[in-house]
Parts: sequence; C-alpha cells; structure tokens
Amino acid sequence: MCEKNNRSFCCPESKVLTEEICGNLHGPIDQAVWTAPSPNDYFQGTFSVTNTGATPFIFSVNGVVYTVPPGNTVSASVNNPTTFIVTLDANETGRYCITLYKRFFV
Repeated sequence: MCEKNNRSFCCPESKVLTEEICGNLHGPIDQAVWTAPSPNDYFQGTFSVTNTGATPFIFSVNGVVYTVPPGNTVSASVNNPTTFIVTLDANETGRYCITLYKRFFV
C-alpha cells in the first residue's frame, strides 16, 4: 500500500501461498514425515491424520503429541510448524494431509 501523499515509498504487498501435502502411512514407522526447510518458513500449518488401522497411534507436531483412535481423524493447527512425526506399529495404516501457509512479498 502506497502513501497518498507524493512520496515514492511503497510498502510491499504480501501474498499467502498455500501448499497441500497428502499421503498414506504404513507401519512400522517412527520418524519425521515432514520437516520445514528452515525455521519460520511457514507461518501456519494444519495437520490431519486418519487412523485406518485397529489400534491407536500417535503423531506430533513441533513436539506436541496427539493420539489418533482407530477409525478417527485428528487435526492440529500449529503456528510456525517445523516437524511432523508419526509413530505406527507394524501393519498399522493411516492417511495424512498437511496444509501449509507461507507469506511472501511481491
């Protein structure tokens, strides 16, 4: 937005880029499924995990742990996401979808 007086200084406009990453999970797994390229790359992220298996499993985003009961979906909205880790036992399955929001200036 530019000032209305005759100054030549303008503030850059910001845009928001939305990225979506989805995939299937097959146990055994205990590792990062997604990590940010660098801290503060994304200002917000929504992480949805669906348990299609028979026993509960866990996932964590930025170190906060969530439990996903069988047949359910758990979602977490996180500011400045950096890591998404999933832990599944052998033969357990699930799905995940991550929506990331990044601000940039044009």
